[in-house]
Amino acid sequence: MKLENQIIDNLIFLYLDASIYSRDALMKCFYWYADKFDISINKNNENYFEIKLKPLPNFEIDNKKLEGFFSKIKQDIIDFNLRDIVTKETKNIRDLLIAKAFSHFDTEEPPPEASND
Repeated sequence: MKLENQIIDNLIFLYLDASIYSRDALMKCFYWYADKFDISINKNNENYFEIKLKPLPNFEIDNKKLEGFFSKIKQDIIDFNLRDIVTKETKNIRDLLIAKAFSHFDTEEPPPEASND
């Protein structure tokens, strides 16, 4: 069975490969849509995430606007997943930079005095 991203009866259905997209990235992405949609994210068979977005009762939306959200959501998923990858890959570098920035507090010497020029 081929799972296809689609809009059916005013609902958005997305199927994302769990080996490509992280749950953290999906949660961060869909947080920004929680004011407009009821969102369910389920991981099925350890192979993919099944995501369903249903417009909230107080959110008036027509098919054209729903199509716009469908395209935007697909772009945002890639964006948040890439941010998650970069964050994980640069964690050690960020930790080293922070450690270096505060390293003068670990020595016996006082920090350099500011110039009063």
